[in-house]
Amino acid sequence: MKNILLILVGGTICTSLNEDGTLSVDPKAGVSLKKNFQNSDSPYTHAVNIDLSENLLILSENMTVEKWNLILDTYRKHISGKKYDGVIFAHGTDTLAYSTALFSMILSGTDIPVFFVSANERLDSSRSNGNANFRSAVECICRGITPNVYAVYKNLSDGQMYIHLASRLEQCRNYSEDFFSVGAINITDISEENYKNYFCEIESRCPKSGVKSMIDPMGDWHLSECVLLLLPYVGMNYSAYDYSKFSAVLHGTYHSGTACAEKNKYYENYGKNSILSMIDSCASCETSVDAYFSPSRLSGEIYETVSTIGRHVAKNDMVIKFLYGYTMETAYAKLLLAYSVFNDKKSRDEFIDTECNFEIIAE
Repeated sequence: MKNILLILVGGTICTSLNEDGTLSVDPKAGVSLKKNFQNSDSPYTHAVNIDLSENLLILSENMTVEKWNLILDTYRKHISGKKYDGVIFAHGTDTLAYSTALFSMILSGTDIPVFFVSANERLDSSRSNGNANFRSAVECICRGITPNVYAVYKNLSDGQMYIHLASRLEQCRNYSEDFFSVGAINITDISEENYKNYFCEIESRCPKSGVKSMIDPMGDWHLSECVLLLLPYVGMNYSAYDYSKFSAVLHGTYHSGTACAEKNKYYENYGKNSILSMIDSCASCETSVDAYFSPSRLSGEIYETVSTIGRHVAKNDMVIKFLYGYTMETAYAKLLLAYSVFNDKKSRDEFIDTECNFEIIAE
């Protein structure tokens, strides 16, 4: 008998339809997930025991750093002193990629498989993939998948079930019901006859020996709102932000790894629309705020705007660290952990510079 802990975060997979036509999180959603699995034709319906956590009742669009702490505390409470063969988080889709990125590093040293499951619609909808996603996670645990942190999701566009390494999952795009990641594996036909081949493929791509656990998930620490994430857009005004409230700023890029770094003729120095004004503001804070630029790098054939950023920080003896190879969700989660968990710069930099759980997807 396999024992699985089901942590009910919330989201669509845990919702029901109200009389007014709106969706809200149903406290009894975990019972429905268990019942639907037990009534399925899975070969493991009588070979697994599923323990339910309390329902945290979080719609994923309402996710906050404090609610991440609540999820982490719930995990700590229910996992402590108990022996489980796997853990499943039932989570909404809107912020799924951010949560999987975060927990892929917190739980990188896990000795049991951990899954995140979601749904495109409530469980009792004929279009919902929630029951199929949950069943897939349970069966992967029962069949002995390599311990790590995963997400499983059946895409609506092709009807195929995919398993994703949690550190590589990307946000679902607008007007879509599909999730993607670099290295995702199609496990739709994961029958008793061939599941070992799939697991061998997963192990070969992401061997457990390649995971570097640097955070104690049971440690006495909590996340803080210490990182500001900025995404570029036309007309971005950097003077609108108070950088002194944060320990670090993570600045995203356009698809070619760039952001506005042009000098504005109406300003004495670089204008309010230039990333260089942000760098200057971070450096001039009473306690200097660290700045990160991702995904971008200073090597190879780069645009002059990127070179301008590099020359500016070198000329003024500043530092902006270029992060390359991560999804934006993982870069943010990693910095949030770095500045929440590690108090000294050396340990923090070591954590940022060390690949923890195959999160680097581009060289």
